[in-house]
Amino acid sequence: MTEYSKYFKDKNGYDRFIKKLYQKYQSLGKFIGTIKLDNLNAEEAYALSQLFGENYKSGDDIKLSIRQFLKIMDRSKFKNFDIATLVQEYLNVPLLTNKELKSNLINKEDKFYQELVQDDLKLKKIINRDNLFIHQRYIKNKDSLKKDLINVINLINNLPKERTMISLFSATYTKNPHYLDLDTNTSNLFINFLSCLDNIDYPNTREDKIKLLYKHNIEMDNLSNYVLTYNLLSSRESINELSKETLILNIKNILNTSLFDSKLKKVFVFENPSILTKILSLNIDVSVIISGGFPNNAVYLLIDKLIENGNKIYYNGDFDPEGLIIAYKLKNKYQDKLQLFCYDKIDYERCKSNNFISNSRLNKMEKIDDDNLNIIKNLLLENKLAAFQENNDRIIDYLKNID
Repeated sequence: MTEYSKYFKDKNGYDRFIKKLYQKYQSLGKFIGTIKLDNLNAEEAYALSQLFGENYKSGDDIKLSIRQFLKIMDRSKFKNFDIATLVQEYLNVPLLTNKELKSNLINKEDKFYQELVQDDLKLKKIINRDNLFIHQRYIKNKDSLKKDLINVINLINNLPKERTMISLFSATYTKNPHYLDLDTNTSNLFINFLSCLDNIDYPNTREDKIKLLYKHNIEMDNLSNYVLTYNLLSSRESINELSKETLILNIKNILNTSLFDSKLKKVFVFENPSILTKILSLNIDVSVIISGGFPNNAVYLLIDKLIENGNKIYYNGDFDPEGLIIAYKLKNKYQDKLQLFCYDKIDYERCKSNNFISNSRLNKMEKIDDDNLNIIKNLLLENKLAAFQENNDRIIDYLKNID
C-alpha cells in the first residue's frame, strides 16, 4: 500500500469523501467535478478542515472540488500521488466504471448459462439473460437456480412420448414426485421452458398450464384430484341436473366443462364438509365449494372458472394456524375477487374450543398480514386455543341473509 493511502486510512473522517470519489469515477469514468457531503459529523468536519484549509463544522453541508484536492496533494509531502491508486487501495476495490461493472456482470451471467447449455441450440433459445423469468431468479439466488435448471433441463430432454402422470414423470427424473406441483418455483420454471419451446406466452391460468402439460403428454392426477360442490350451474346439462345434490368433480370433469356459474354470482368456499351438511338440512339456496383443507388443483381450477364468469368468492375456514394460512394464500391469490367473511372477534369467541395450539404451530402464522386475518391471528396468539367453523352459527345467519 502506498504511503498516502496508508495516511488516509489511518486518519478518521475520510471514508465518505473517498467513497464519493469512487462514485464520481463510476459515473463519469474520470475524477472531475465536485463532491457534495451533507450533514458532516465531527470527525469529518475536523479532517476535511485540516485537508482543505477551511473551517467546517459538524452538521454542515459542503461541496468539495476534486481539482482543488489534486492541487493540495501535488503540494503535499507525498510524491507521485495518484488519485486512482488512493481510491483502489483505500476501498480495496478495482477501479471500474458503472458501464464496466455492468459489462462484467453480464459476462459472468452469460458464462453461467453457457456452462449449462453448452452447444444445445434448443436450450440456448430458452436459457439466457433475455428470459426475465430466469434472469430474475439468477439475480436472487444463482446457486438455487443452477440446481433447478439442471433438473428442468433433464426433464425437458426426457419429455414423455406417451401419456404419463406428472408425479411419476417428476419422480423419475428428479427423485421428487412433487417437484412439478403447480404454482411451485420449479413447476413455474418447467412451464416457462415448455412455453418457450412452443413459442407461446407463459400461461397465466391454471387451466392453460394443465393444457400445456397435457400437450406434452404430462397428465395431472385427474381422478383422485377432486372437489365437493353444491348448487353450481354449468354449461353441461348433466351437471345442472345434479346441482341440488352434493357433487364431486375431478379435474377432468372441470376441464371438459366450458363454464361454471352460480345463481347469485356468489360462491361460498368452506374448509370443512360439515358446514355443507348444515346448509343442506336448512335448504339454504347458496352455491358451495368444500376445499377439504389446503385447496388442491381441482379446487383452484373450479374457482378460476367461476371468477372468469364474473362470480365473487366468499371464504371461511377454521381458526387455527393452518386454517389462517389457507385463507391468507387464497386472499393473496385472488385479491378483491375473494372476500373473507365471519373473521371477527365475536366469531372466534362463538366457536372457541379447548384444543391447545403449540408454539411451533403458532409460529407458522408469522408471515400472515391481512386486516381481517390479523384479528384472528392475534386472538390465537393470545389464547392459544383453536376455533372451528362448524361451531360458528353466525356463518349460517350470514348465508340466510345473503342477497
